[in-house]
Amino acid sequence: MFKRDLKNTFLIVISAAAIIIVFISQLYFINPYTSSWDQVDFALAVKRYDLMAMQPHFPGYPFFILGGKFIHLFVMDPSKALTIFNIFCYASSVFPIYKLSRRFIKRSFASLSTALIYSASYSVIMVNQPMSEGAALAAFWWYLWSLFFALDKNNARTILIPLVFLSLMLGIRLSYMPFAIGIIFLFYWKVKRDGLKIKEIIFYLISGIIFQAIWVIGLIISEGSIIGFIKLSLAFTSGHFNDWGGTVEAADIGFVDRFIIFSSKNILWTGIATESVLSAVTYIFFLIYIFYSAFKKTKKKWPFMSLLYLLFSSYFGWALLAQNVEKARHALPLAALLIFFLCIRLFSERIPFLIMGLSIFVLCHQVNQNVTLLKAEAKEPPAVYQMNAYIQKMNVPVILYTWEETRVLQYLDVPYTHKRIETYQYFRYDAKYFQGRTVLLTDKVIQGFRSQGISIDGKIKKIATFHSNELFDPVYHEIILYKWMAK
Repeated sequence: MFKRDLKNTFLIVISAAAIIIVFISQLYFINPYTSSWDQVDFALAVKRYDLMAMQPHFPGYPFFILGGKFIHLFVMDPSKALTIFNIFCYASSVFPIYKLSRRFIKRSFASLSTALIYSASYSVIMVNQPMSEGAALAAFWWYLWSLFFALDKNNARTILIPLVFLSLMLGIRLSYMPFAIGIIFLFYWKVKRDGLKIKEIIFYLISGIIFQAIWVIGLIISEGSIIGFIKLSLAFTSGHFNDWGGTVEAADIGFVDRFIIFSSKNILWTGIATESVLSAVTYIFFLIYIFYSAFKKTKKKWPFMSLLYLLFSSYFGWALLAQNVEKARHALPLAALLIFFLCIRLFSERIPFLIMGLSIFVLCHQVNQNVTLLKAEAKEPPAVYQMNAYIQKMNVPVILYTWEETRVLQYLDVPYTHKRIETYQYFRYDAKYFQGRTVLLTDKVIQGFRSQGISIDGKIKKIATFHSNELFDPVYHEIILYKWMAK
């Protein structure tokens, strides 16, 4: 009895310590960089909200920007304000994660499960960026908890709670829309078990629409008219699915390759293991243990586990087909859910000493990895920042042609001329107006020219390469700078 109490106390203490260390590290190593197109959109929106100027881009992320504006009252840097808002939102998710874990497993192991999920390194470093993923992930955990809470209660009025959290979640990140299927599941279960009547269903559906309308109407007002809002939304949607969005329709890769990249690289290797061999090997061992051990059915399996499977599969299909597979952050909630699945499977029955020891090991490894990555994220300049510093040191008149990097350069207000270029024909036309200047191009521009069938061999010279961590900058972690040599 004494040994068991000591073990439980030890697990609770080490779990709490891990969460506190991660939280303090996030605040101490605040990411000072705004290094991508989307990050610039969000940072500019904190100062002036304007969808037409892509501050931010559609659908506007109103609750996320509102939170950033509030923190901006105390923190001057808008990018840091958004990051701090993310950190505090994510810290609040400890409560719903613990309550969800406690539904399946004992208190001490629910604490361990919460610490493992909260300290997952890829989630932590994404939270420390001025992007909506951190706040959205926190809102997702609150939404999931509210669904379970409503399923538990016979009182139909509890349906209002997940409807409110769904509105908050979608007002932070609309791409989490597939998780709304949980509301349909909730209605189905309330009708089947509690005899929910048609008039009650209509009342709660109208309530849900009103909750969503709060932020949608706000966007329409900010845009000036509903017609303008609809045009803007259609223009963005068209670009997302047909041009730059990296969706299955826009991308060049086949479906099988896309599936492999999304499931093995984005979810497992990056999302769960954070590209750490130690974490990957440990989690693979956990999976093998689950599949090959004599495992009894998880208690309270229905309807709770079925709801989790439904939410996971719905978002998986959406993210696979309609999101950019170059960016692992789109798989973030799936990675978090998989770790949750793993924990409740591992800790539901009698836990061998080896499993408990490995769980503590991977927790300590994640905490150490978090501190290392957060420090690097805060101290090491992104590749686009390195390129900017290099060009300024050249001390000669230049014209730089880029792809998405120009958005960051605009935000940094660099002293040299730079332009976003898409076609070789326009480049040849434009460059002639900059006689006497050194013409520079990034590798993304060169790739674009080659994809248009243009041979540029002998016309360019590589002059510098800039690197940053791929976890922080999945698309622009490497930038190669070229000098145009042709007359």
